[in-house]
Order: sequence, then structure tokens, then C-alpha cells
Amino acid sequence: MTKRSFLVALALAIGFAVVGFESGRFWAYLVYSVAIASIGALSLNILIGYCGQITFAQGALIGVGAYGAGIAGNAGWGAASLLVGAVCSALVSLLIGLPALRLRGLYFAISTLAAQFILNYLFKILQPLTNGVSGLVVKPLMLFGRPANDEQYAVICVGLLFLSWLVLTRIIQTNVGRAFLVVRESELVARGMGVDVARAKIQAFLLSGFFAGLCGGLIAFTSRLANPEAFEIGLSVDQTAMIIVGGLGSLGGSIIGAGFVTLLPEAIERLGELLPSADLISAFREMAFGILIILFLLLEPRGIVALARRIFARRGAAARTNLPDRASYGSGAISAQNGRKA
Repeated sequence: MTKRSFLVALALAIGFAVVGFESGRFWAYLVYSVAIASIGALSLNILIGYCGQITFAQGALIGVGAYGAGIAGNAGWGAASLLVGAVCSALVSLLIGLPALRLRGLYFAISTLAAQFILNYLFKILQPLTNGVSGLVVKPLMLFGRPANDEQYAVICVGLLFLSWLVLTRIIQTNVGRAFLVVRESELVARGMGVDVARAKIQAFLLSGFFAGLCGGLIAFTSRLANPEAFEIGLSVDQTAMIIVGGLGSLGGSIIGAGFVTLLPEAIERLGELLPSADLISAFREMAFGILIILFLLLEPRGIVALARRIFARRGAAARTNLPDRASYGSGAISAQNGRKA
């Protein structure tokens, strides 16, 4: 990570935090919704985009973080509840990832799908802890002796998103991140290069689960409720859509994809309010995610980030093509001078 990219990311984080804090509750809601979704997308991209381990249990892991943080918060742990939820989710993610040491590809993906349904079922039946299908009511975070409001949550969530991006960027640039990339390309090649494949997978699941739990904890505190219906397979699909649209193997793409997928329903809803065919717009809202995934898989599998890079590369090449050739320009000038002398 260059100093320039760090400063740009910091400036963007400060800008969005200011927008969320100064622009009212609705804009604060949009800002912290995108920030929370971005943290979840970052965690999933570490596992799928960087380490190549396909999982469908992301929604349940976010739920574990939400319930863990909610229970700790209700017990009076305050902001440390977010850390509790993140650790709980990391440990559960490790358990889900253990079959990856023996299973690969589709077989492992099916095992994670089973884990998604099992965990969601546990959320419903462990009533003393989760309050069952009614959901766990979560006390708000206390700031300066008062419950945090939406504007303050926007600042907190944007700040945690920036820290998450910074930490994960640093990790990806270390030997741990390089091991993830080699395992993604080929486990056989990774073993031939001396990479401990099992250790790399365990590290990826722990890292991904930790930030998924952080995402869940923020959802619990901002919505004031941890409900099993919020952490079903649909959430896993939404998170997968974010990293596909943004770009697999790109942390910046995770944030862009999260913003795109999170804000798209709001944009469609506002469009429906302006047009007379509100029912048609509402139906399109339900199909939007599926259409987006299909289009990006067909047209640009590497997401918005790769598309933007390709566009900028073409513009740069066109600009270089339009520049006058220095050698020919120089030879032409010399010929003109000789002609004038003659």
C-alpha cells in the first residue's frame, strides 16, 4: 500500500463520516449501512477472492457476531462487545473451515451451506440465549453516558471500516497474504513451494470470521435487534453479490460492490415513487441482484474495479497514441532548418 492510497482512503473515510454526521438520520443510515456491508464483504473476499475457499455460511457467521455482541452488550460490556462478537464468529468460522482440510471445491461449498442452515436453526432453538424467533433486543452503545444515535453510528462504522481495510491490506502484503494467493491458484503448487496449506486455510477462516463477526456486531447495535430471519441464506447471497460486482480479490472492490448492492434497492425504491408503475419497479427490485450477478459474470467476471482499470488503460493508451512522435518531430524540424538554409 502506497502513501497516496492511504491518504486517499483516509480522506474518503473522513468525508463519508462527515456526511453521515452532518446530513441527518436518513443519510447517516445509508452511510453506516454501506460501511457495515463493506466490512462483511471484506471478510468474505479474504476467504473467496484471496484464498479461493467458496463458502455459503457468511450470513450465519454474521449472525454469530450479532448474537455474541448483543449478549455481551446487554451484559454491560459496552464497546468491547464488538470484540466479543468478532471472536465468537472467528471460532465458529474455524469450525466451519475444518472440513476444508479434507474437502475441496463443490463438496466443501455444500458443507458450508449445511453449516448455514444448522447455525440458523440454532439461532431459533437456543431461546435462553437468542430469544428464539422473536429475536434478541440489543441495548444501544453508550457514548459519553448517552445512547449512540444514527449520526454517531455512522462515524463509528466508517472508522471501523477504515481500520478493517487498513489491517487487511497490511496482512495481504505479508507472507500470510501471499500464501493465500498461492493456495487459491493451486494447492499442489503451494505445497511444492513449501506453503503450509492447512495453516493458510485456518488463518483465512479465522481472519474472515473475525471481520464477519465485527459486521454482525455492528448490525446488532445499529438495528437494536438480532433476529434469525436477518441472517438466513439471503444475506450470504447478498454478500457474494457484493464481491462479484466489486471484484474478487480486491479489497477496494469489496467496498465499491457493497456500496453498489446496498444502495441499489434504495435507488430503485425512489425511482418507483416517481413512476406510476410502482408494482413493476418493486418486482424489478427483487430481481436486481440476480440480474447483476449474471451480467457481471458474463461481461466482467473481475468486477467493477477491473472494468474501471480497463477503461483507464484504454484512455491512457489512446492518449499516448495521439502524442506526436518525438523522433519524427525532431527529424522534421531538422529537415525544415536545412531547407531554409538552402
